[in-house]
Amino acid sequence: MSDRGDSNEDPLQGKLAWFGLTITGKSFGSGIGNPPRILETLGQSLLPVDVLDEDDEAENVASRPKAKTLEEILTTQRSFYDSLTSGDLSGVQEIFDSEKSGDVDEVLNGGGSIDVWEKCLQDVARPSGMKISGSDVLLISDTEAYSTAIEFPPVAGFDSASLLAVQKWGRSSAEGEWKLQLHQTIPWGPNSKAGATLRCDCRGCTALARGPVRQWNFRGMID
Repeated sequence: MSDRGDSNEDPLQGKLAWFGLTITGKSFGSGIGNPPRILETLGQSLLPVDVLDEDDEAENVASRPKAKTLEEILTTQRSFYDSLTSGDLSGVQEIFDSEKSGDVDEVLNGGGSIDVWEKCLQDVARPSGMKISGSDVLLISDTEAYSTAIEFPPVAGFDSASLLAVQKWGRSSAEGEWKLQLHQTIPWGPNSKAGATLRCDCRGCTALARGPVRQWNFRGMID
């Protein structure tokens, strides 16, 4: 390595360096500066090793620090799914933050399209009868949190289908109301390697898929 001298700062100093391994010990990627997108990484390289159970209960957060706050988020998550599966447009709109998500904008700026919530919640589009299991929540700060769940949408012609869902939550202050900023899902199962991800914000839902652009839906299928 050449001597850069004291006057030259290392452009990599202080940047995140990461290296990823699959469950079998194979490398799936590495990088410096920008962390991997966790949901896409799970869908592609870190699949569950066991069959996912529709009856798994939500994590018990009663003994965790700030348990009341965690339960508030899980309760709002349940309300979101109730509105989603029943087609309650006003309920969905009430739960979402009014700010647009940069993750959704990224897809749109790349040429993707968005289905507004009015369309997503139609009888033929919404995931009526979808089951949710294993909900959990991670509190980052007093104003930022993430929740997860495994979705089991009804899929005609298939014995089972499962998706990993992640919700990003935010609020204006430590005493404010939690609002959903981003809802994202990806197919996730022991034998299913994901090829697309669904991203939703206050406007509706859009898809980021490998290969030809096709329509994505809440069942985790490409139409």
